[in-house]
Amino acid sequence: MKELIEIARGFQTSVNIAYDLNDDNKVRGFIPTMSSIDVIEDVLLSTASTSTQRARILIGAYGRGKSHIVLVLMSLLLKKDRALFGALLDRMKFHDPDLYAFAIEYLESANKLLPIVVRGSSTSLTQSFLSALQQTLSEEGFSDLMPETHFRAAVKQIENWRENYPSTYQKMARALSMSSGNFVLALNEFDVNAYEEFIRLYPTLTSGSAFNPFLGFDIVELYENIAVKLERVDAILAHRR
Repeated sequence: MKELIEIARGFQTSVNIAYDLNDDNKVRGFIPTMSSIDVIEDVLLSTASTSTQRARILIGAYGRGKSHIVLVLMSLLLKKDRALFGALLDRMKFHDPDLYAFAIEYLESANKLLPIVVRGSSTSLTQSFLSALQQTLSEEGFSDLMPETHFRAAVKQIENWRENYPSTYQKMARALSMSSGNFVLALNEFDVNAYEEFIRLYPTLTSGSAFNPFLGFDIVELYENIAVKLERVDAILAHRR
């Protein structure tokens, strides 16, 4: 039997959505089942312009292949490389010709979604969403679209003190719970604790004034603004083509 059957190397390893997003072998090695096709169909059809229900929660026991399904979906919606989905498309064509036709139409269209993988390792949900957005935009060459946030505003203020008000900068450095370099690094990584420390210290460094440059900051609004900017960039690129 060993001479006739060979287990795909990727089939034996678990899937990590964040680390395996660019692993084409993981995508090619996906074995489509009817239940997985149902999930893929539900998400794929939700990309239609007429769809109004696009939020999904995927629940299942450990080891059922949830991460692999999501990985394939993300690759399908972003990369759109038809060669990666041979087994999946064949299964669709056999069991649901209409779904197969829709999938082919999507792959051949100019439509594309940008997956943002939010990791749960940060100290707050807001930090996780900000870090994930920044990393994704950077990886896809859109880092210039990342708007100024209160974290970056704090970093700019610190840089201003270092360059123009060295006595204030030194006073801040002595009061910090870590080195000034590590503190700036933490702010650049959207560390909420570091930002809260900066907020506490700011009045003592500026004769009692409060640091609050972004009243009404909303992570949902930030994502919406990025989506609008990406749409504009896509329209410009499409016009140039």
